[in-house]
Amino acid sequence: MTFKDALHTIATNLILKIGAPNWTKNLTKHTRKVDLAFMELKQYMLEMVDARTNSDKVEQRYDLFSGLLEAVQDEPGGEGALSDEELIGNMFIFLFGGHETTTYTLCFSLALLALYPDEQERLYQHINGVMSGGSSLNGIPAYEDMSRFTRVLAVLYETLRLFPTVTYIPKVAAQDTTLTVRNVDGGETTFPVPSGTEINIHVPGLHYNPRYWKEPHKFIPDRFLGDWPKDAFIPFSQGARACLGKRFFEIEGIAVLTMLVSRYKIEIKEEPAFTLETFEERYARITAFNQGLTTSSLRVPLVFKRR
Repeated sequence: MTFKDALHTIATNLILKIGAPNWTKNLTKHTRKVDLAFMELKQYMLEMVDARTNSDKVEQRYDLFSGLLEAVQDEPGGEGALSDEELIGNMFIFLFGGHETTTYTLCFSLALLALYPDEQERLYQHINGVMSGGSSLNGIPAYEDMSRFTRVLAVLYETLRLFPTVTYIPKVAAQDTTLTVRNVDGGETTFPVPSGTEINIHVPGLHYNPRYWKEPHKFIPDRFLGDWPKDAFIPFSQGARACLGKRFFEIEGIAVLTMLVSRYKIEIKEEPAFTLETFEERYARITAFNQGLTTSSLRVPLVFKRR
């Protein structure tokens, strides 16, 4: 099984691995495939560790992988050291979080831009303006220009608002407190929250709340170009334990979306079976998704035409 196949199999079956008892892994062809994917991916990660630690060429690197290896090597057996299993576990989290979630967000972004050609044209003109007046060369966005691609980031944020990769964020009350919520009739209700209470934050409920977002079901990237309610947007969670891959996602997402939109016009593939569908029906078909541990898109029928 290739690295790509193993990672994809795990991404679409993570809940099965987490929730099913160990004795079920050999029950069916599918469960055996999932178990094989986990074993194969672990072997790939062990080979990565071996290749980096036993390399004859010593070079100073300042990436996340090097930091994890240093935590294993610098203080073996010490209080702050990582065990081999902890190292592999952390590598898995970074691989899974850094590949699967970004992939599906970009997929939804491209689908939405195809559904809203006017927004795609605005984005294309914005990208051309930034690329022509910045440090970018040969049509490749420069890192120094990343902060100037404001509309690209707005498209990514609006995509995450509509299709957050994680729908529930688990929290635990660290101390006794109260939670005051506003009712639909405008009144307020206060609930006691004892220490140790498990609380699940429903991300789509917040992202689609009309109290914070005007026309919440519409794709409107402009809402992220001015002042916007930052506490009502939590695709990366909030606070000290917010997603540490947020900046990585932003840079990667801006780079990929910029390269694609600057080179290709993205359209929905026309199919005879759907010629009479309304926009609402097309939107539902194109943005259909699976809801597992994370939100994942189905196959999106897009056409890329060279500009």
